Amino acid sequence: MAFNLLTGKTQVQAGEWVLVMGATGALGSCCVQVAKMFGARVIAAAGADERVELAKQSGADFGVNYRTQDLAKEVMQLTDGDGADIVCESIADPTLWPGAFNSLAIGGRMVTAGAHGGGNVMLDARRLYLRRISILGAAGTNPPDVEQALEAARAEKIRAIPHRKMALSQAPEAHRIVENNQIIGKIILEPGKG
Repeated sequence: MAFNLLTGKTQVQAGEWVLVMGATGALGSCCVQVAKMFGARVIAAAGADERVELAKQSGADFGVNYRTQDLAKEVMQLTDGDGADIVCESIADPTLWPGAFNSLAIGGRMVTAGAHGGGNVMLDARRLYLRRISILGAAGTNPPDVEQALEAARAEKIRAIPHRKMALSQAPEAHRIVENNQIIGKIILEPGKG
């Protein structure tokens, strides 16, 4: 899906600023890596300092903890007042959306592909039209994007961020860890172990 968001929907270009919300989640971490593949400057946004650091280790140029910092202010400082050309957003949390939206540059593109933070957000229509912002929805992907992703993985240009490997028999414990938001990266369940 990251290729669909960044190449299909927003046509990322080398040198553009890309803000990735939830930068250590499955989609977010791929967006960081794909944006870097295309020569973008990436700002990783996450809700914990450890997650921000992990995103930077995975290729992001800069990071912002959106729980403790003013996201839009930080993005504007990093971009010399211009803002992000692209925001990859898959949270749709009403408390985080304004910071992501207000981080956009004039003519910026926000692409959203998820709503695990609630899905109903307030939209500043004045900012939308005065800054000529585009908001794009992107559900799913398409075969060329899947092939691009597989090729990038084979070439080791993108990779998953594993937190921990667990036996398949430990699936209930893995779910508890995920539900309690106690991970950085992903849990890999391995059949035949344990």
